[in-house]
Formats: sequence, C-alpha cells, structure tokens
Amino acid sequence: MKRALIMGLAVLALLALSTMAAAAEEPMFGDAAIEALQKALDKASPQTKQCIACHVDYTPSIVYEWAMSKHAQSPASKAGEIYDKIAAPEWKDKIADWAKNYEYTVGCYECHGKFADQERPDVIQNHFGFKIVTIVTRKDCAQCHPKESTELSWTWHAMGSMHSPFVPWYRAIAKKAVAEGANPFGDEEAKKLYEKYFPPYLTHKRDQDDIYWEFYKYLAADIMKYFETGEMGEALKFAYDATGGQYITPYDWDFKQWLTPLWPAQPPANTTLVRKAILPKLSKAYEKLAGTVTPEGIKINAMGQIEAVVDNIHSHPAFRNGYTYHACMECHGSIVVPYGREMAQVETQPGVTMMVERVKLWGWPNNGAARVDPDGSHGTCTACHDRHMFSLKQAREPWTCGRCHIGYDHPHIEIYEESAHGNIHTAYGEGWKWEALPWKVGVDYNAPTCATCHMSTIARVDMNGNVKIEIPGTHDLTKRLVWDQMHFFGIPKGVIPDKVQQALFLGGWSQLASFPEDIQKAHEAIKAKIEAGEYKDVPPEYMYPVFVGFKLVEDGGAPGEHKLPRMIKIEYTGALAEHRNEMKMVCKQCHSSQWVDNYFRTADQNIIDYDITARFAYTLLQIAYAEGLADPKNPLDEFPELMWYYIWHHQGRRWRNGAFMMGPDYAHWYGIVDTIMEAFNKMVNWMALQLEVRQTMQELEALKAAAAGGQMQPALVAKIQELEAKLAQLQAKLAALEATAASLKQQLQSFEGGFAAVEEQVTGLQTNIEELQKQLEQLTQQLEQLRQMGVPEEQLAQLQSSIAQLQQLIEQTKAAAAKAEEQAKAASERAAKAEEKAMRAEEEVAGIKDMLKEILHKLELMDEKIGAVSRNTYALAGLALALAVIALGLAVARRQ
Repeated sequence: MKRALIMGLAVLALLALSTMAAAAEEPMFGDAAIEALQKALDKASPQTKQCIACHVDYTPSIVYEWAMSKHAQSPASKAGEIYDKIAAPEWKDKIADWAKNYEYTVGCYECHGKFADQERPDVIQNHFGFKIVTIVTRKDCAQCHPKESTELSWTWHAMGSMHSPFVPWYRAIAKKAVAEGANPFGDEEAKKLYEKYFPPYLTHKRDQDDIYWEFYKYLAADIMKYFETGEMGEALKFAYDATGGQYITPYDWDFKQWLTPLWPAQPPANTTLVRKAILPKLSKAYEKLAGTVTPEGIKINAMGQIEAVVDNIHSHPAFRNGYTYHACMECHGSIVVPYGREMAQVETQPGVTMMVERVKLWGWPNNGAARVDPDGSHGTCTACHDRHMFSLKQAREPWTCGRCHIGYDHPHIEIYEESAHGNIHTAYGEGWKWEALPWKVGVDYNAPTCATCHMSTIARVDMNGNVKIEIPGTHDLTKRLVWDQMHFFGIPKGVIPDKVQQALFLGGWSQLASFPEDIQKAHEAIKAKIEAGEYKDVPPEYMYPVFVGFKLVEDGGAPGEHKLPRMIKIEYTGALAEHRNEMKMVCKQCHSSQWVDNYFRTADQNIIDYDITARFAYTLLQIAYAEGLADPKNPLDEFPELMWYYIWHHQGRRWRNGAFMMGPDYAHWYGIVDTIMEAFNKMVNWMALQLEVRQTMQELEALKAAAAGGQMQPALVAKIQELEAKLAQLQAKLAALEATAASLKQQLQSFEGGFAAVEEQVTGLQTNIEELQKQLEQLTQQLEQLRQMGVPEEQLAQLQSSIAQLQQLIEQTKAAAAKAEEQAKAASERAAKAEEKAMRAEEEVAGIKDMLKEILHKLELMDEKIGAVSRNTYALAGLALALAVIALGLAVARRQ
C-alpha cells in the first residue's frame, strides 16, 4: 500500500513538473511580452541586439514573437539536446560547427546573417553594415535541425511546386538534361550530369542525405545577371534552350501555355468550343449584339481599359492567371526569382522613410510547403512553423495542416473534425501539453492530431514515471503511409518524391496515371536497362518506382458466403509492411490490436473498390476519345473529362480519405455517392446519349440520301420528321446533362447546400416547365402540318382537345412548383420550422409527380394516334430529374 502511494505521488509530481514546464513555454502576451523581450536581449548576440534596436520600431510584432519563442530562450549550442529528447543523438554531429559551441541564442543575425550558402545570389551586401538575406531557407534551418531538413527533403512537401504549377518548366529542363547524358545509374560522368541538373534523390539514400536542387542556385544567379546585364550564363542558356527559347524565368508566360487537369481552371479558360461550336452557329446575336459579338469572338474591355476580341478567356492579353499565386502557390510553393538590386526608399512608419539596399524578388512573399529558394533549397520549414515564434504547439495543431489540407479535393481537416479524434481535440485540446518533447500519450494529450499520426515522436509513461519512446518521430510523411490516395488508381507511395524523375529513370512510371500492374512493368524496364548496360549499380530500393510488397488475398467471405471475416485482405511485405506497421503502432497507443487490424482491413477494401470504379470510368473516357465523342487535346473542357476529373481528383479522394480517417459522411455522401451516383452515372448517360444521337443522325442522313432527287412519299416524309424530332430531343437532353457540370462545380464549393440548393432546383424546375411549354407549341405546329397533309379534321380536333388538356395540366404544374418554391423559401427563412416546411414542400413535389404521370399518359395516347409525330419526352424526363433532385435536397435539408 505504501509503495503504491509513493509511486502515485511520484507520477503526480512528474505530471506537475511537466505542466509547469509546458506553462512556462506558452506564448506570453501583454506586459509579459515586454518582460520577455528584455530577458531575451540579455541572451542575444550583439548583432541581433542591433537588429532589434531598429526593428522593434519598424516591425514590432515579429520582434515580440521572437522574444516569446524557444529561439530567444536557448543558445544555439543546445540544439543537440532536442535529439537527446527524441532518442536520435546520431544527428547531433551534423549540426553546423559554428552552432555547436555558440553562446548566444538564435536571433535575427543567426538566421538572416549566418546563412548556410554564402554563394547564393540574393545576398544583400550592406544592410546597415551587415551582410544578410531576406529569405531564411531550409538549408539555413538545417544548420541546427539537420534531421528535420533531411527528412523533409524526401517528401512531396519539398517537391510540390515543381509538380504543380511549374512541372512543365521543370520537366523541360529534366528532359534536356537526360538528352545531354544525365543518368543516375550510368558511368561517373553521367552521374555528375545527373547531380548537376536534378535534385539527386537516385544517387542518395533516404534517412541519411539532405537533398537540394543546386542547379537552381546557379540558374537564379544567371537570371539575376541577365536582368542586370542582358548576358545569359551557362545555367540560364541551358534552361532557355530546354524550354524552346521561350522562358528566361518560369513565370514568363503567366501559365497560359500549360493546360493540365491539375489546374482545373486552365483548360476551360482555354476552351476551343466557343470558336468551333458556338460562333459559327449564331444568327441573331451578330445583329442584336453588334460591336460586341463578332464571327471572330467576343469583345472584352478589361476594366474598361484594355480591349480585345477573344474566343476564350485565356486569349485576352490582360488575363494573367493571378489566381496561381494565391491558390496553387500558397500551398504548393513558388519559385523565388531574384532579378536585380536596388536602393529603395521605404516607408517604415507613417511619414517616416529611409533608404535601404534590397534584392528584388519575384515569387515572394510565399510560404508554400515546396517553395524553391535562390540557394537551391526546395521545401520550407515556415509552411508549418510560422515566423517568428516557430511554435511546436502551432505545428502540432490540426489547423496548421488544415490550411492546405482542406476543401472538396482533399478535405482532411473537415474529415478530422467529423471524426472521434477531432471531437476529443475540440473538447480537451486546450488543456493538452502542446510543447512537450517527446509527446507522451495519455499524459500530454488524449487523441491524435495530424502530426501525431504522421510525424510525432510518441512516448509512454509507466507507473514509475519512466518515459519510454515507443515510436520515433519523422518529418518524412511517407514513413507511415502505404497508399497514394491523391491520383488516378490504387497505387502505393513513390520511392522518391520527384514524379518527373520517376518517369524518366524508373521504367516510365507515372505516379499520376499508372495502373498497379504497371509497377512490375516498370521493374522489368529497369532490369532491361541493366541488361543492356545502360544502367549500372542500381540500388535495390530503386528497382521499383514505388514502395512494393502488397498482395490481395481472398481469405474473407465472398458475396453470399456465410463466413467471417469479410473483405479481401491485403497482405503487406517489405517496405509497405514497415509503413503500415508503424502507423498501426501509433493507433495501438490507444486501441487494441483487433480494433486496429479490423479497421485497416475494411479501410483497405475501399482502395480496391475505388480502383475498380476509377478503371471503369477511365476506360469510358478512352472509349469517348476512340469513338470521336471527345477530343483529348484539351484534357478538361468536355463533359466526360470533367466527370473523370471529379472522380479521381475530388470525390474519389474524399471516399478513400473518409474511410481511412473515420469520416463517415465523407466516405459516403461526399465520397462514393458523389463518385458513382453523381459523376460516374452522368458519364455513362452522356455516352449513351451521344451514341444514340450519332445513330439517329446516321439514319436521318441515310433517309435523306434515299429521298434525294425524287418525290418523297408521305411515309418517308413522316419518318424524316420523326427522326428530326428525336434528334432535337436527344440534343436538348445532352445539353441539359452537360449543363449539370457547371452546377456540380457550384455544389462542390459548399458541402452544405441546404435550402439555398433547394431554391436553385425549384428555379430549374420552372425553367424546365417553360421548356415543356415550348415543346407543346412545336407539337401544335406539327399538327398544323398534318392538317395540310390531309389528315381527317375530326381526328385533329380530338388531338387539339388533348393538347389543350395538357396545357391546362402544365399550368397546374407551374402553380404547384411555385408553391413548392414558396415552401422552400419559408423553410430557409425560419430555420426553427425547417423540418415542417420541408415536409410540406416535399408533399407538393409528390403532387407534381402525379401530374407528370398523367401528362406522360396523355402523350402516350397521342403517340398511338400520330405515328409520324414523335412525342417530346425529354422535357418531361428533365422535369422528373429536377423533381428528384428537389426531393433529395428537401430530404437532406429535413435531415439537417
């Protein structure tokens, strides 16, 4: 009893001490911030003190942030203690020599003045007596944090900018390098060329070597020299030639030349459909909109000042894709280009100016994860550790990741918040010990964040208060992952983060579009190069383009079989087994083995299910291309291309992410439902309609050809009229289906359509009713043609009466639709009574459906009486579809 009491008190004492330590590390604001700055100055270097003497007046926020950071509290010589805490002492030797015995803390001068690469081109030579740089890069951070920098360099977080939006520019440089003889597995000269032009992953090892793109350092220097003197250095000449003599910097064409599904706004903005399918078919618009609409295009006067006639958005000279800087680059990162030096007069305070020397930078400011800096660093620490507090707490918080891992293409933060993990974080997160190192499960926190599962050093505390590290931490986010859930099919993560190098050197592999079976094909291609003598000494880890070691095993109950467990089991071996087991160990800090094993088994089945779905949809797209129903030149401006894009880039991701992250709504409604019921179903229907249109047109042309040159018989005339009417119906139906792509985009922008979406659908219902009215007017005209053909008057009178009855039913339908709209609006305005209003609106919709059944019945009777006149069912089908959508929307609203 006494021993147990002593043990309990020891644990409590340990917890109290850790609480006090954590509290002392929390940011301090108010008067405490002023006191923190005074204490920080006592430990700062003389150079940093000079910086602060000015910047406390000019940029006070960053000064006080720094004062509250760990950098301001501990000397650089203690950087190695971090590695002792996380059981990685072997990295201490890689800390920069100047820092190992440095007595001062890490301040302004230590980061901006003691930069790692003294040859970088963006150095400010004289900033009030100091030689400094504006941008602190990963290479600079690596001086004290070599482990973290090395691990980060092997992730997509380091390569994201060169994958998008700069991949065409980078790929051109890479291809020219290969043409010049660069080969990571060739002779010594080929390897030197490879390491000269590429981030040299394939000649280095994961977990050991820090990777930089040194070629860009020399290219950046040449670009700066070019802007200053007009001379083109060796590196710039190489890149310029690689891009066909079009690019001095990667920004020169404002991204107008590069069309890819990875930038979904680009292909539609560059569409050729207006020129090919709209302008040639216009008639009245040229007269009614004379001066604005011409056969060459539409006159657009940008902001009333820059005028041009264009047939797509991209071709306007004032359209410059400004969104890329605030969309793509905010997360993926920019390429920072230095392009000159200047003495600039800057306003430091209202009415106060001074002259400063500075380097002119483009692609700056930017904190995107894979920013490429002028010293050849790719990947930036500040994407997660914001300046100038560099808080461990902030990096561990879910919303730090959620700044980019958000939205309908990768809603990781939304899924997390929906999950039990997110719920626990919301309830208890304020009390967690965010700055603790290592992070002790159950003691410092009681549910994982993004960082916990994917990165954190995780420790346990036993009954005696002993701390034991269970799982080593990492900044290599591939370590605990198996599947690449971001691209076309069900494939594992790549062995290197550079997709361009995968394609060039690892068997022609495409991380975006290769099938799982292509892994073996790539392996065979690598072996063939070895046998041919083109490759020598390929390390075992690079014999495949992705991490390998998975096999589908049918040991579960098949459909209809009375057997448990169910689902297909994926057995892992090799590197993939290591990755999965490390993630499972994270889970097992809180959950039992059976809980974890069963969860991953069912989650893995979603990878298989998605792969089947994606392959089916992708094949449909290839059929559309093969049949000439779509044009592959622009990959994202036609209906099946849009649907395929949504399947792999949006809904299919949500489906898989939701399954693995405990997000049921995202696995289901925003996942598989949107993938199959929405996009895939529309893709199938579009193709069926297109093929039927083509067949009808062929039949129509054949009939017209048969009748050419002779007197047409009434039966032939009737048949031609029937086919023409059918063709018009099918084309209208296609147009309506394709129009849903735009509405789908709008729906995807918000996961909570609510009553606003219902109101939109009711408006669409009214439009469809008006369309039906037009169709009946056309039917009346066709009856008049029958009268002229000699059809008995008494039969026509009977049919005229039927049309009148139909017109009356349409008016009743319009009234019912208006009432449904009224109910929906009322429900929107009075949320407290939403359920009651929604049910009423739903009842009105049911009544409309009954009326539609009667209309359909009447049309069937008319069809029996007039075989030569095709009934126009498309409008009714469209109306029924709109009603079904309304009913679904109302049901969702009622559920909410």
